[in-house]
Amino acid sequence: MEANQKKINPWDVYPGAFIGWMVDGFDLSMMFLLIPILAPQFFPKESAFAIIGVWSIYTITLVCRPLGGILFGILGDKIGRRKAIFAAVAGLGISVFVTGFLPNYHSIGVWAPILLTFLRILTGIFAGGEYSNSAVIIVESAEKNKRGRWGGAIQAGYAVGFLIAAILFLFLHYAIPKESFANYGWRWMFWSSIVLTVVALLVVRYRMIESVRWEKAKEEGKTKKMPLIEILKSGTTLKEVLTGILFMVGMSWIYGLTLGFFPTVLALGKQFVFPQTLYVVIIALTAAVIGYLSSGFVSDYIGRRRTVITFSLIAIIISLFATQIISKTTNFTYCAVFASILGFFSAGLYGVTPTYLSERFSTHIRSTAVGISFNFGFIFGNWGTAILLFFTKITYPNFPIMWSAFIIFGEVLVMLSALLSKETKDIELH
Repeated sequence: MEANQKKINPWDVYPGAFIGWMVDGFDLSMMFLLIPILAPQFFPKESAFAIIGVWSIYTITLVCRPLGGILFGILGDKIGRRKAIFAAVAGLGISVFVTGFLPNYHSIGVWAPILLTFLRILTGIFAGGEYSNSAVIIVESAEKNKRGRWGGAIQAGYAVGFLIAAILFLFLHYAIPKESFANYGWRWMFWSSIVLTVVALLVVRYRMIESVRWEKAKEEGKTKKMPLIEILKSGTTLKEVLTGILFMVGMSWIYGLTLGFFPTVLALGKQFVFPQTLYVVIIALTAAVIGYLSSGFVSDYIGRRRTVITFSLIAIIISLFATQIISKTTNFTYCAVFASILGFFSAGLYGVTPTYLSERFSTHIRSTAVGISFNFGFIFGNWGTAILLFFTKITYPNFPIMWSAFIIFGEVLVMLSALLSKETKDIELH
């Protein structure tokens, strides 16, 4: 253990941090899966704007994450990580649960999309606040030579949440008639989130302890009333925030073009039909979970920067072949294998994120700085898929090449961030 740190077990904070991040992953992924079904529920059925409208509301969730990252990051630096996580998860769970009760466009007209937008704004704020503290508390609680693997383990929570959403969607697809699912069955996806939320709150309340590092900083009077001002005043810290944002722009860009894009590519490419498309996604997600754990583990041995660069270079090479196969093949096995390999190295690099971001900041501003770095990246990186589809279509001959080029662009941003950052493996947190 590092000097002046109490002997604690990371398992005292890991379950709560993991399941909180899993609730976040469940919500965002569930909304993504439901977009085609929600479109005629919250907009006029004959409107060509319906799909675009729901996609826009979904994007608002991501755009509002930075606000939550700042607010709950400040809260975590002032009153503690554990309390901030509890508040964020509670708000997130309630917002998602209430969404299941919203009346549709046929019942209240334009108020339906307005209310959905309001709840998605709240969802984005609470979701952004959850990660700001869960990533930090696990890094602060682990031994320095094991921080990477613990960070990868918590990052896997998001993919597990996505997996749960996909499996539940698949179950409801078979359990409820198609017409009934379109009318009311989708509501069960939102209502089911309350189960994960209650479990998460119980774990945080009774199984999670406060960050020892934060408690020590509080005892020594090092916590700040205005951590955001401290960040803006320090040129060195601001540079670390900006390189962290650059990393997250690249990672969110890549994720949106891989795991988040696979269902669309497979559906519009028409090589497979539902539920085969969802099976590919589930297999690729499982590979990504292994990727999260692996990249975090590897970073404990070769460092954060080398891991980022190594995984990115491999992902660039893989993308040149995988995009061709995923978008063209009618062989399910080939598609699932190459989607999994690409997911392992591209999205799997997310496993380094908790340590890569947390280790560069001091304890008294860490939650705020990580919240800004992580969540602001989504504002810019989330547009990769939309820009790609503006220049080409999934059925066009040049699509695989363009798709690969866009993934490579994201990988370059990630590597640039690593090159501009100092190595933080094994540093003493302060």
